[in-house]
Amino acid sequence: MTTCRVRALIVLLLLLLPLPFIAVTTAAAHDIGDSRVIIAHDAVSWTALFTTAPTALINRLELLADRPPSRDLDEPKARSLLTAFQAELPAHFHIAIDGAPVPITVGIERLEFPTDVLRPAVLVLKVAGAMPENATSMTWQFDLLKSRYALQLAGRSYWLEGDEASPPLPFHPGPSETLPRLVVDYLQLGFTHILPGGPDHVLFVTGLVLLSTRLRPLITQITAFTVAHCLTLLLALQGVIALPGSVVEPLIALSISYVAAENILVRQMTPWRPLLVFGFGLMHGLGFAGVLTELGLPANYRLAAVIAFNLGVEAGQLAVVGLLFGLVLFWWKDKPWYRNRIVQPLSAAIALVGFTWTATRILGF
Repeated sequence: MTTCRVRALIVLLLLLLPLPFIAVTTAAAHDIGDSRVIIAHDAVSWTALFTTAPTALINRLELLADRPPSRDLDEPKARSLLTAFQAELPAHFHIAIDGAPVPITVGIERLEFPTDVLRPAVLVLKVAGAMPENATSMTWQFDLLKSRYALQLAGRSYWLEGDEASPPLPFHPGPSETLPRLVVDYLQLGFTHILPGGPDHVLFVTGLVLLSTRLRPLITQITAFTVAHCLTLLLALQGVIALPGSVVEPLIALSISYVAAENILVRQMTPWRPLLVFGFGLMHGLGFAGVLTELGLPANYRLAAVIAFNLGVEAGQLAVVGLLFGLVLFWWKDKPWYRNRIVQPLSAAIALVGFTWTATRILGF
């Protein structure tokens, strides 16, 4: 075996090794759905309304209690289970004010299972506590979440990373955010939505890179994806389009499998692929539209925030393209064994991960 083939095999193994871990962590990252927190306070108390997907949260509590996860929940069953677990819920919220843990209460504020399947089920938990005198900041953590979610406090929006604790969040944050600062924040948010926060986006882009070995058609596809992603957010912002995560997330996973499977079945990019990528971009955008439009966009600069976010997404995707080009395409895209030794094995692994995500997101794990 030549030195080039040995190097190609090593790179392939390095690319394949993280896939089982990605399959597990990203499936878990989507099991709660779009979650958000809105905190209000006065001189004597504070209240947090925590919105999340009820079935996924109940399933996580059941798994922690070594109970099989419930399926086909309706509102009465969900309410009964939540009532049974209610005494355990405060232990999963870790709230500190000015660095000192504070006692809290947790109650069920609202629980809805709409008959319209296109509307998501919603659970709102009311978390409350006393406000210490002269308090300046709060640290928030909920240890049952894995995916990024938004928190609003004192007119500011913050993005928290799953079950990690937030930094100290000020009760009185000072002057309003300026447009340049907002643009920088949303550029960063868009970039980190891809790296490191979007393994599903990374695998989707990897699938595109494997078949499109020339940069121009590859950049065309990436840009079409980003334009569609931006369009979805703008339509959602106007209330024109909305789908629940229970529908969108399996479709996103299935789009990853489709792209990877097509890599195995065809030898070069098909004429219809840019259109398919545009359609997939619409779905991927829907996966983030709900929480971003409902909470994360400032009233005065919504359009600027959407554009900056999507430019960050584009930069993140181009970073993935550049990384793969430097690791793989530059060295081996013209080798006669490139398709058999790189494209097909890696595409098969990506397709398998995509099908795994599809199943776990449909089943609610």
